Amino acid sequence: MFSTVRGFLLLLLPLPLLAQAPALTPPRKIQVADGIYLFVTPPYSDVGLDGNSVVILSERGVLVFDANGTPAAASAVLGEIRKLTPKPVRYLVYSHWHWDHWYGAEVYRKAFPGIQIISHEKTRELMMGPALAFNQPGLDTQLPEHIDYMAKLAADAAARKPPADNAATLQQHVSVDRWFLAQKRGVQHTFANVTFTDSLILHLGQREIHVLHYDRAVTPGDAFLYLPNEKVLITGDLLVNPITFALGCYPAGWVKTLERMEALEANVIVPGHGEPLKDKTLLRTNLALFRELIQRGADAKARGLDVEKARVEIEGQDSVRALEVAITGDDKSRNQLFDIYTVDWFLHRVYQQQEGPLSDEIAPIPVHGG
Repeated sequence: MFSTVRGFLLLLLPLPLLAQAPALTPPRKIQVADGIYLFVTPPYSDVGLDGNSVVILSERGVLVFDANGTPAAASAVLGEIRKLTPKPVRYLVYSHWHWDHWYGAEVYRKAFPGIQIISHEKTRELMMGPALAFNQPGLDTQLPEHIDYMAKLAADAAARKPPADNAATLQQHVSVDRWFLAQKRGVQHTFANVTFTDSLILHLGQREIHVLHYDRAVTPGDAFLYLPNEKVLITGDLLVNPITFALGCYPAGWVKTLERMEALEANVIVPGHGEPLKDKTLLRTNLALFRELIQRGADAKARGLDVEKARVEIEGQDSVRALEVAITGDDKSRNQLFDIYTVDWFLHRVYQQQEGPLSDEIAPIPVHGG
């Protein structure tokens, strides 16, 4: 996902500017279990972020879960894999269709022509058309307009006598933005060559890896991994640390999915973004929040409130506020993200769900406050 000044998708949190192109910054490696590594890539200035990529090693080869948002980031992760093992990457699994989780996949296909790329059947269907159409306005107009705006700020700062203190920083900002756009425009879209409906069990050496889909939740085809022997749960965006992205979600199905995930025995949970988790506290907090939003949203709609008035009313409830603080730590900027990306987006879908079954079509981005 990515954002422009109009909020196309993501970020609102202030981020440190990168000192060099993101592709040249090695991903941060976090060992979450024996032979299982999480790779976290820095955000791309203010225009986007990368989904977590997880690497599972075995004596028979490697499985990668999610392929980053750019080919450069995936190349950096592959470089780290080669330091860990000479074994080939045999499997690549996609969690869902959001572009920050699969736009680097061409790197693995080129390096390992026989690789099996796995996704839920609905994810492949969306990736091959609707997802590309959803992203196209960002590539054609929204990102270029944002870059032009930032370039003007940089030029104005450089033209001052003497140049503004932030002139060099703004220019670097523009360079990163342009690099990101070039990466996205140059992607060779790489689709799954293996699909599943409900579950798929992979035996990779001594490892048993369950590829699972419980219900429509974040998207129609969410896939996640569970390793029963290692007790590791790898969630994709079904769980994000700390702020959940609820755009176009399926509220009832998401609750069902989290309920079943909660029943799995897991010592480590690796979310779709953010640091790994050592317990189920965040999962349970999100589950409680979603139940609350569904109940209160349905009640507000039955009383004739529009979704904006419902949001304001619901955010003021002590129970919702307590859950917000548990997730955000009451950090002001995180609270802003929570209000939009979780509460606002989730409530829009609660309202739509009340009107009838939700389709598998990609929902448009709600205008915040409307």
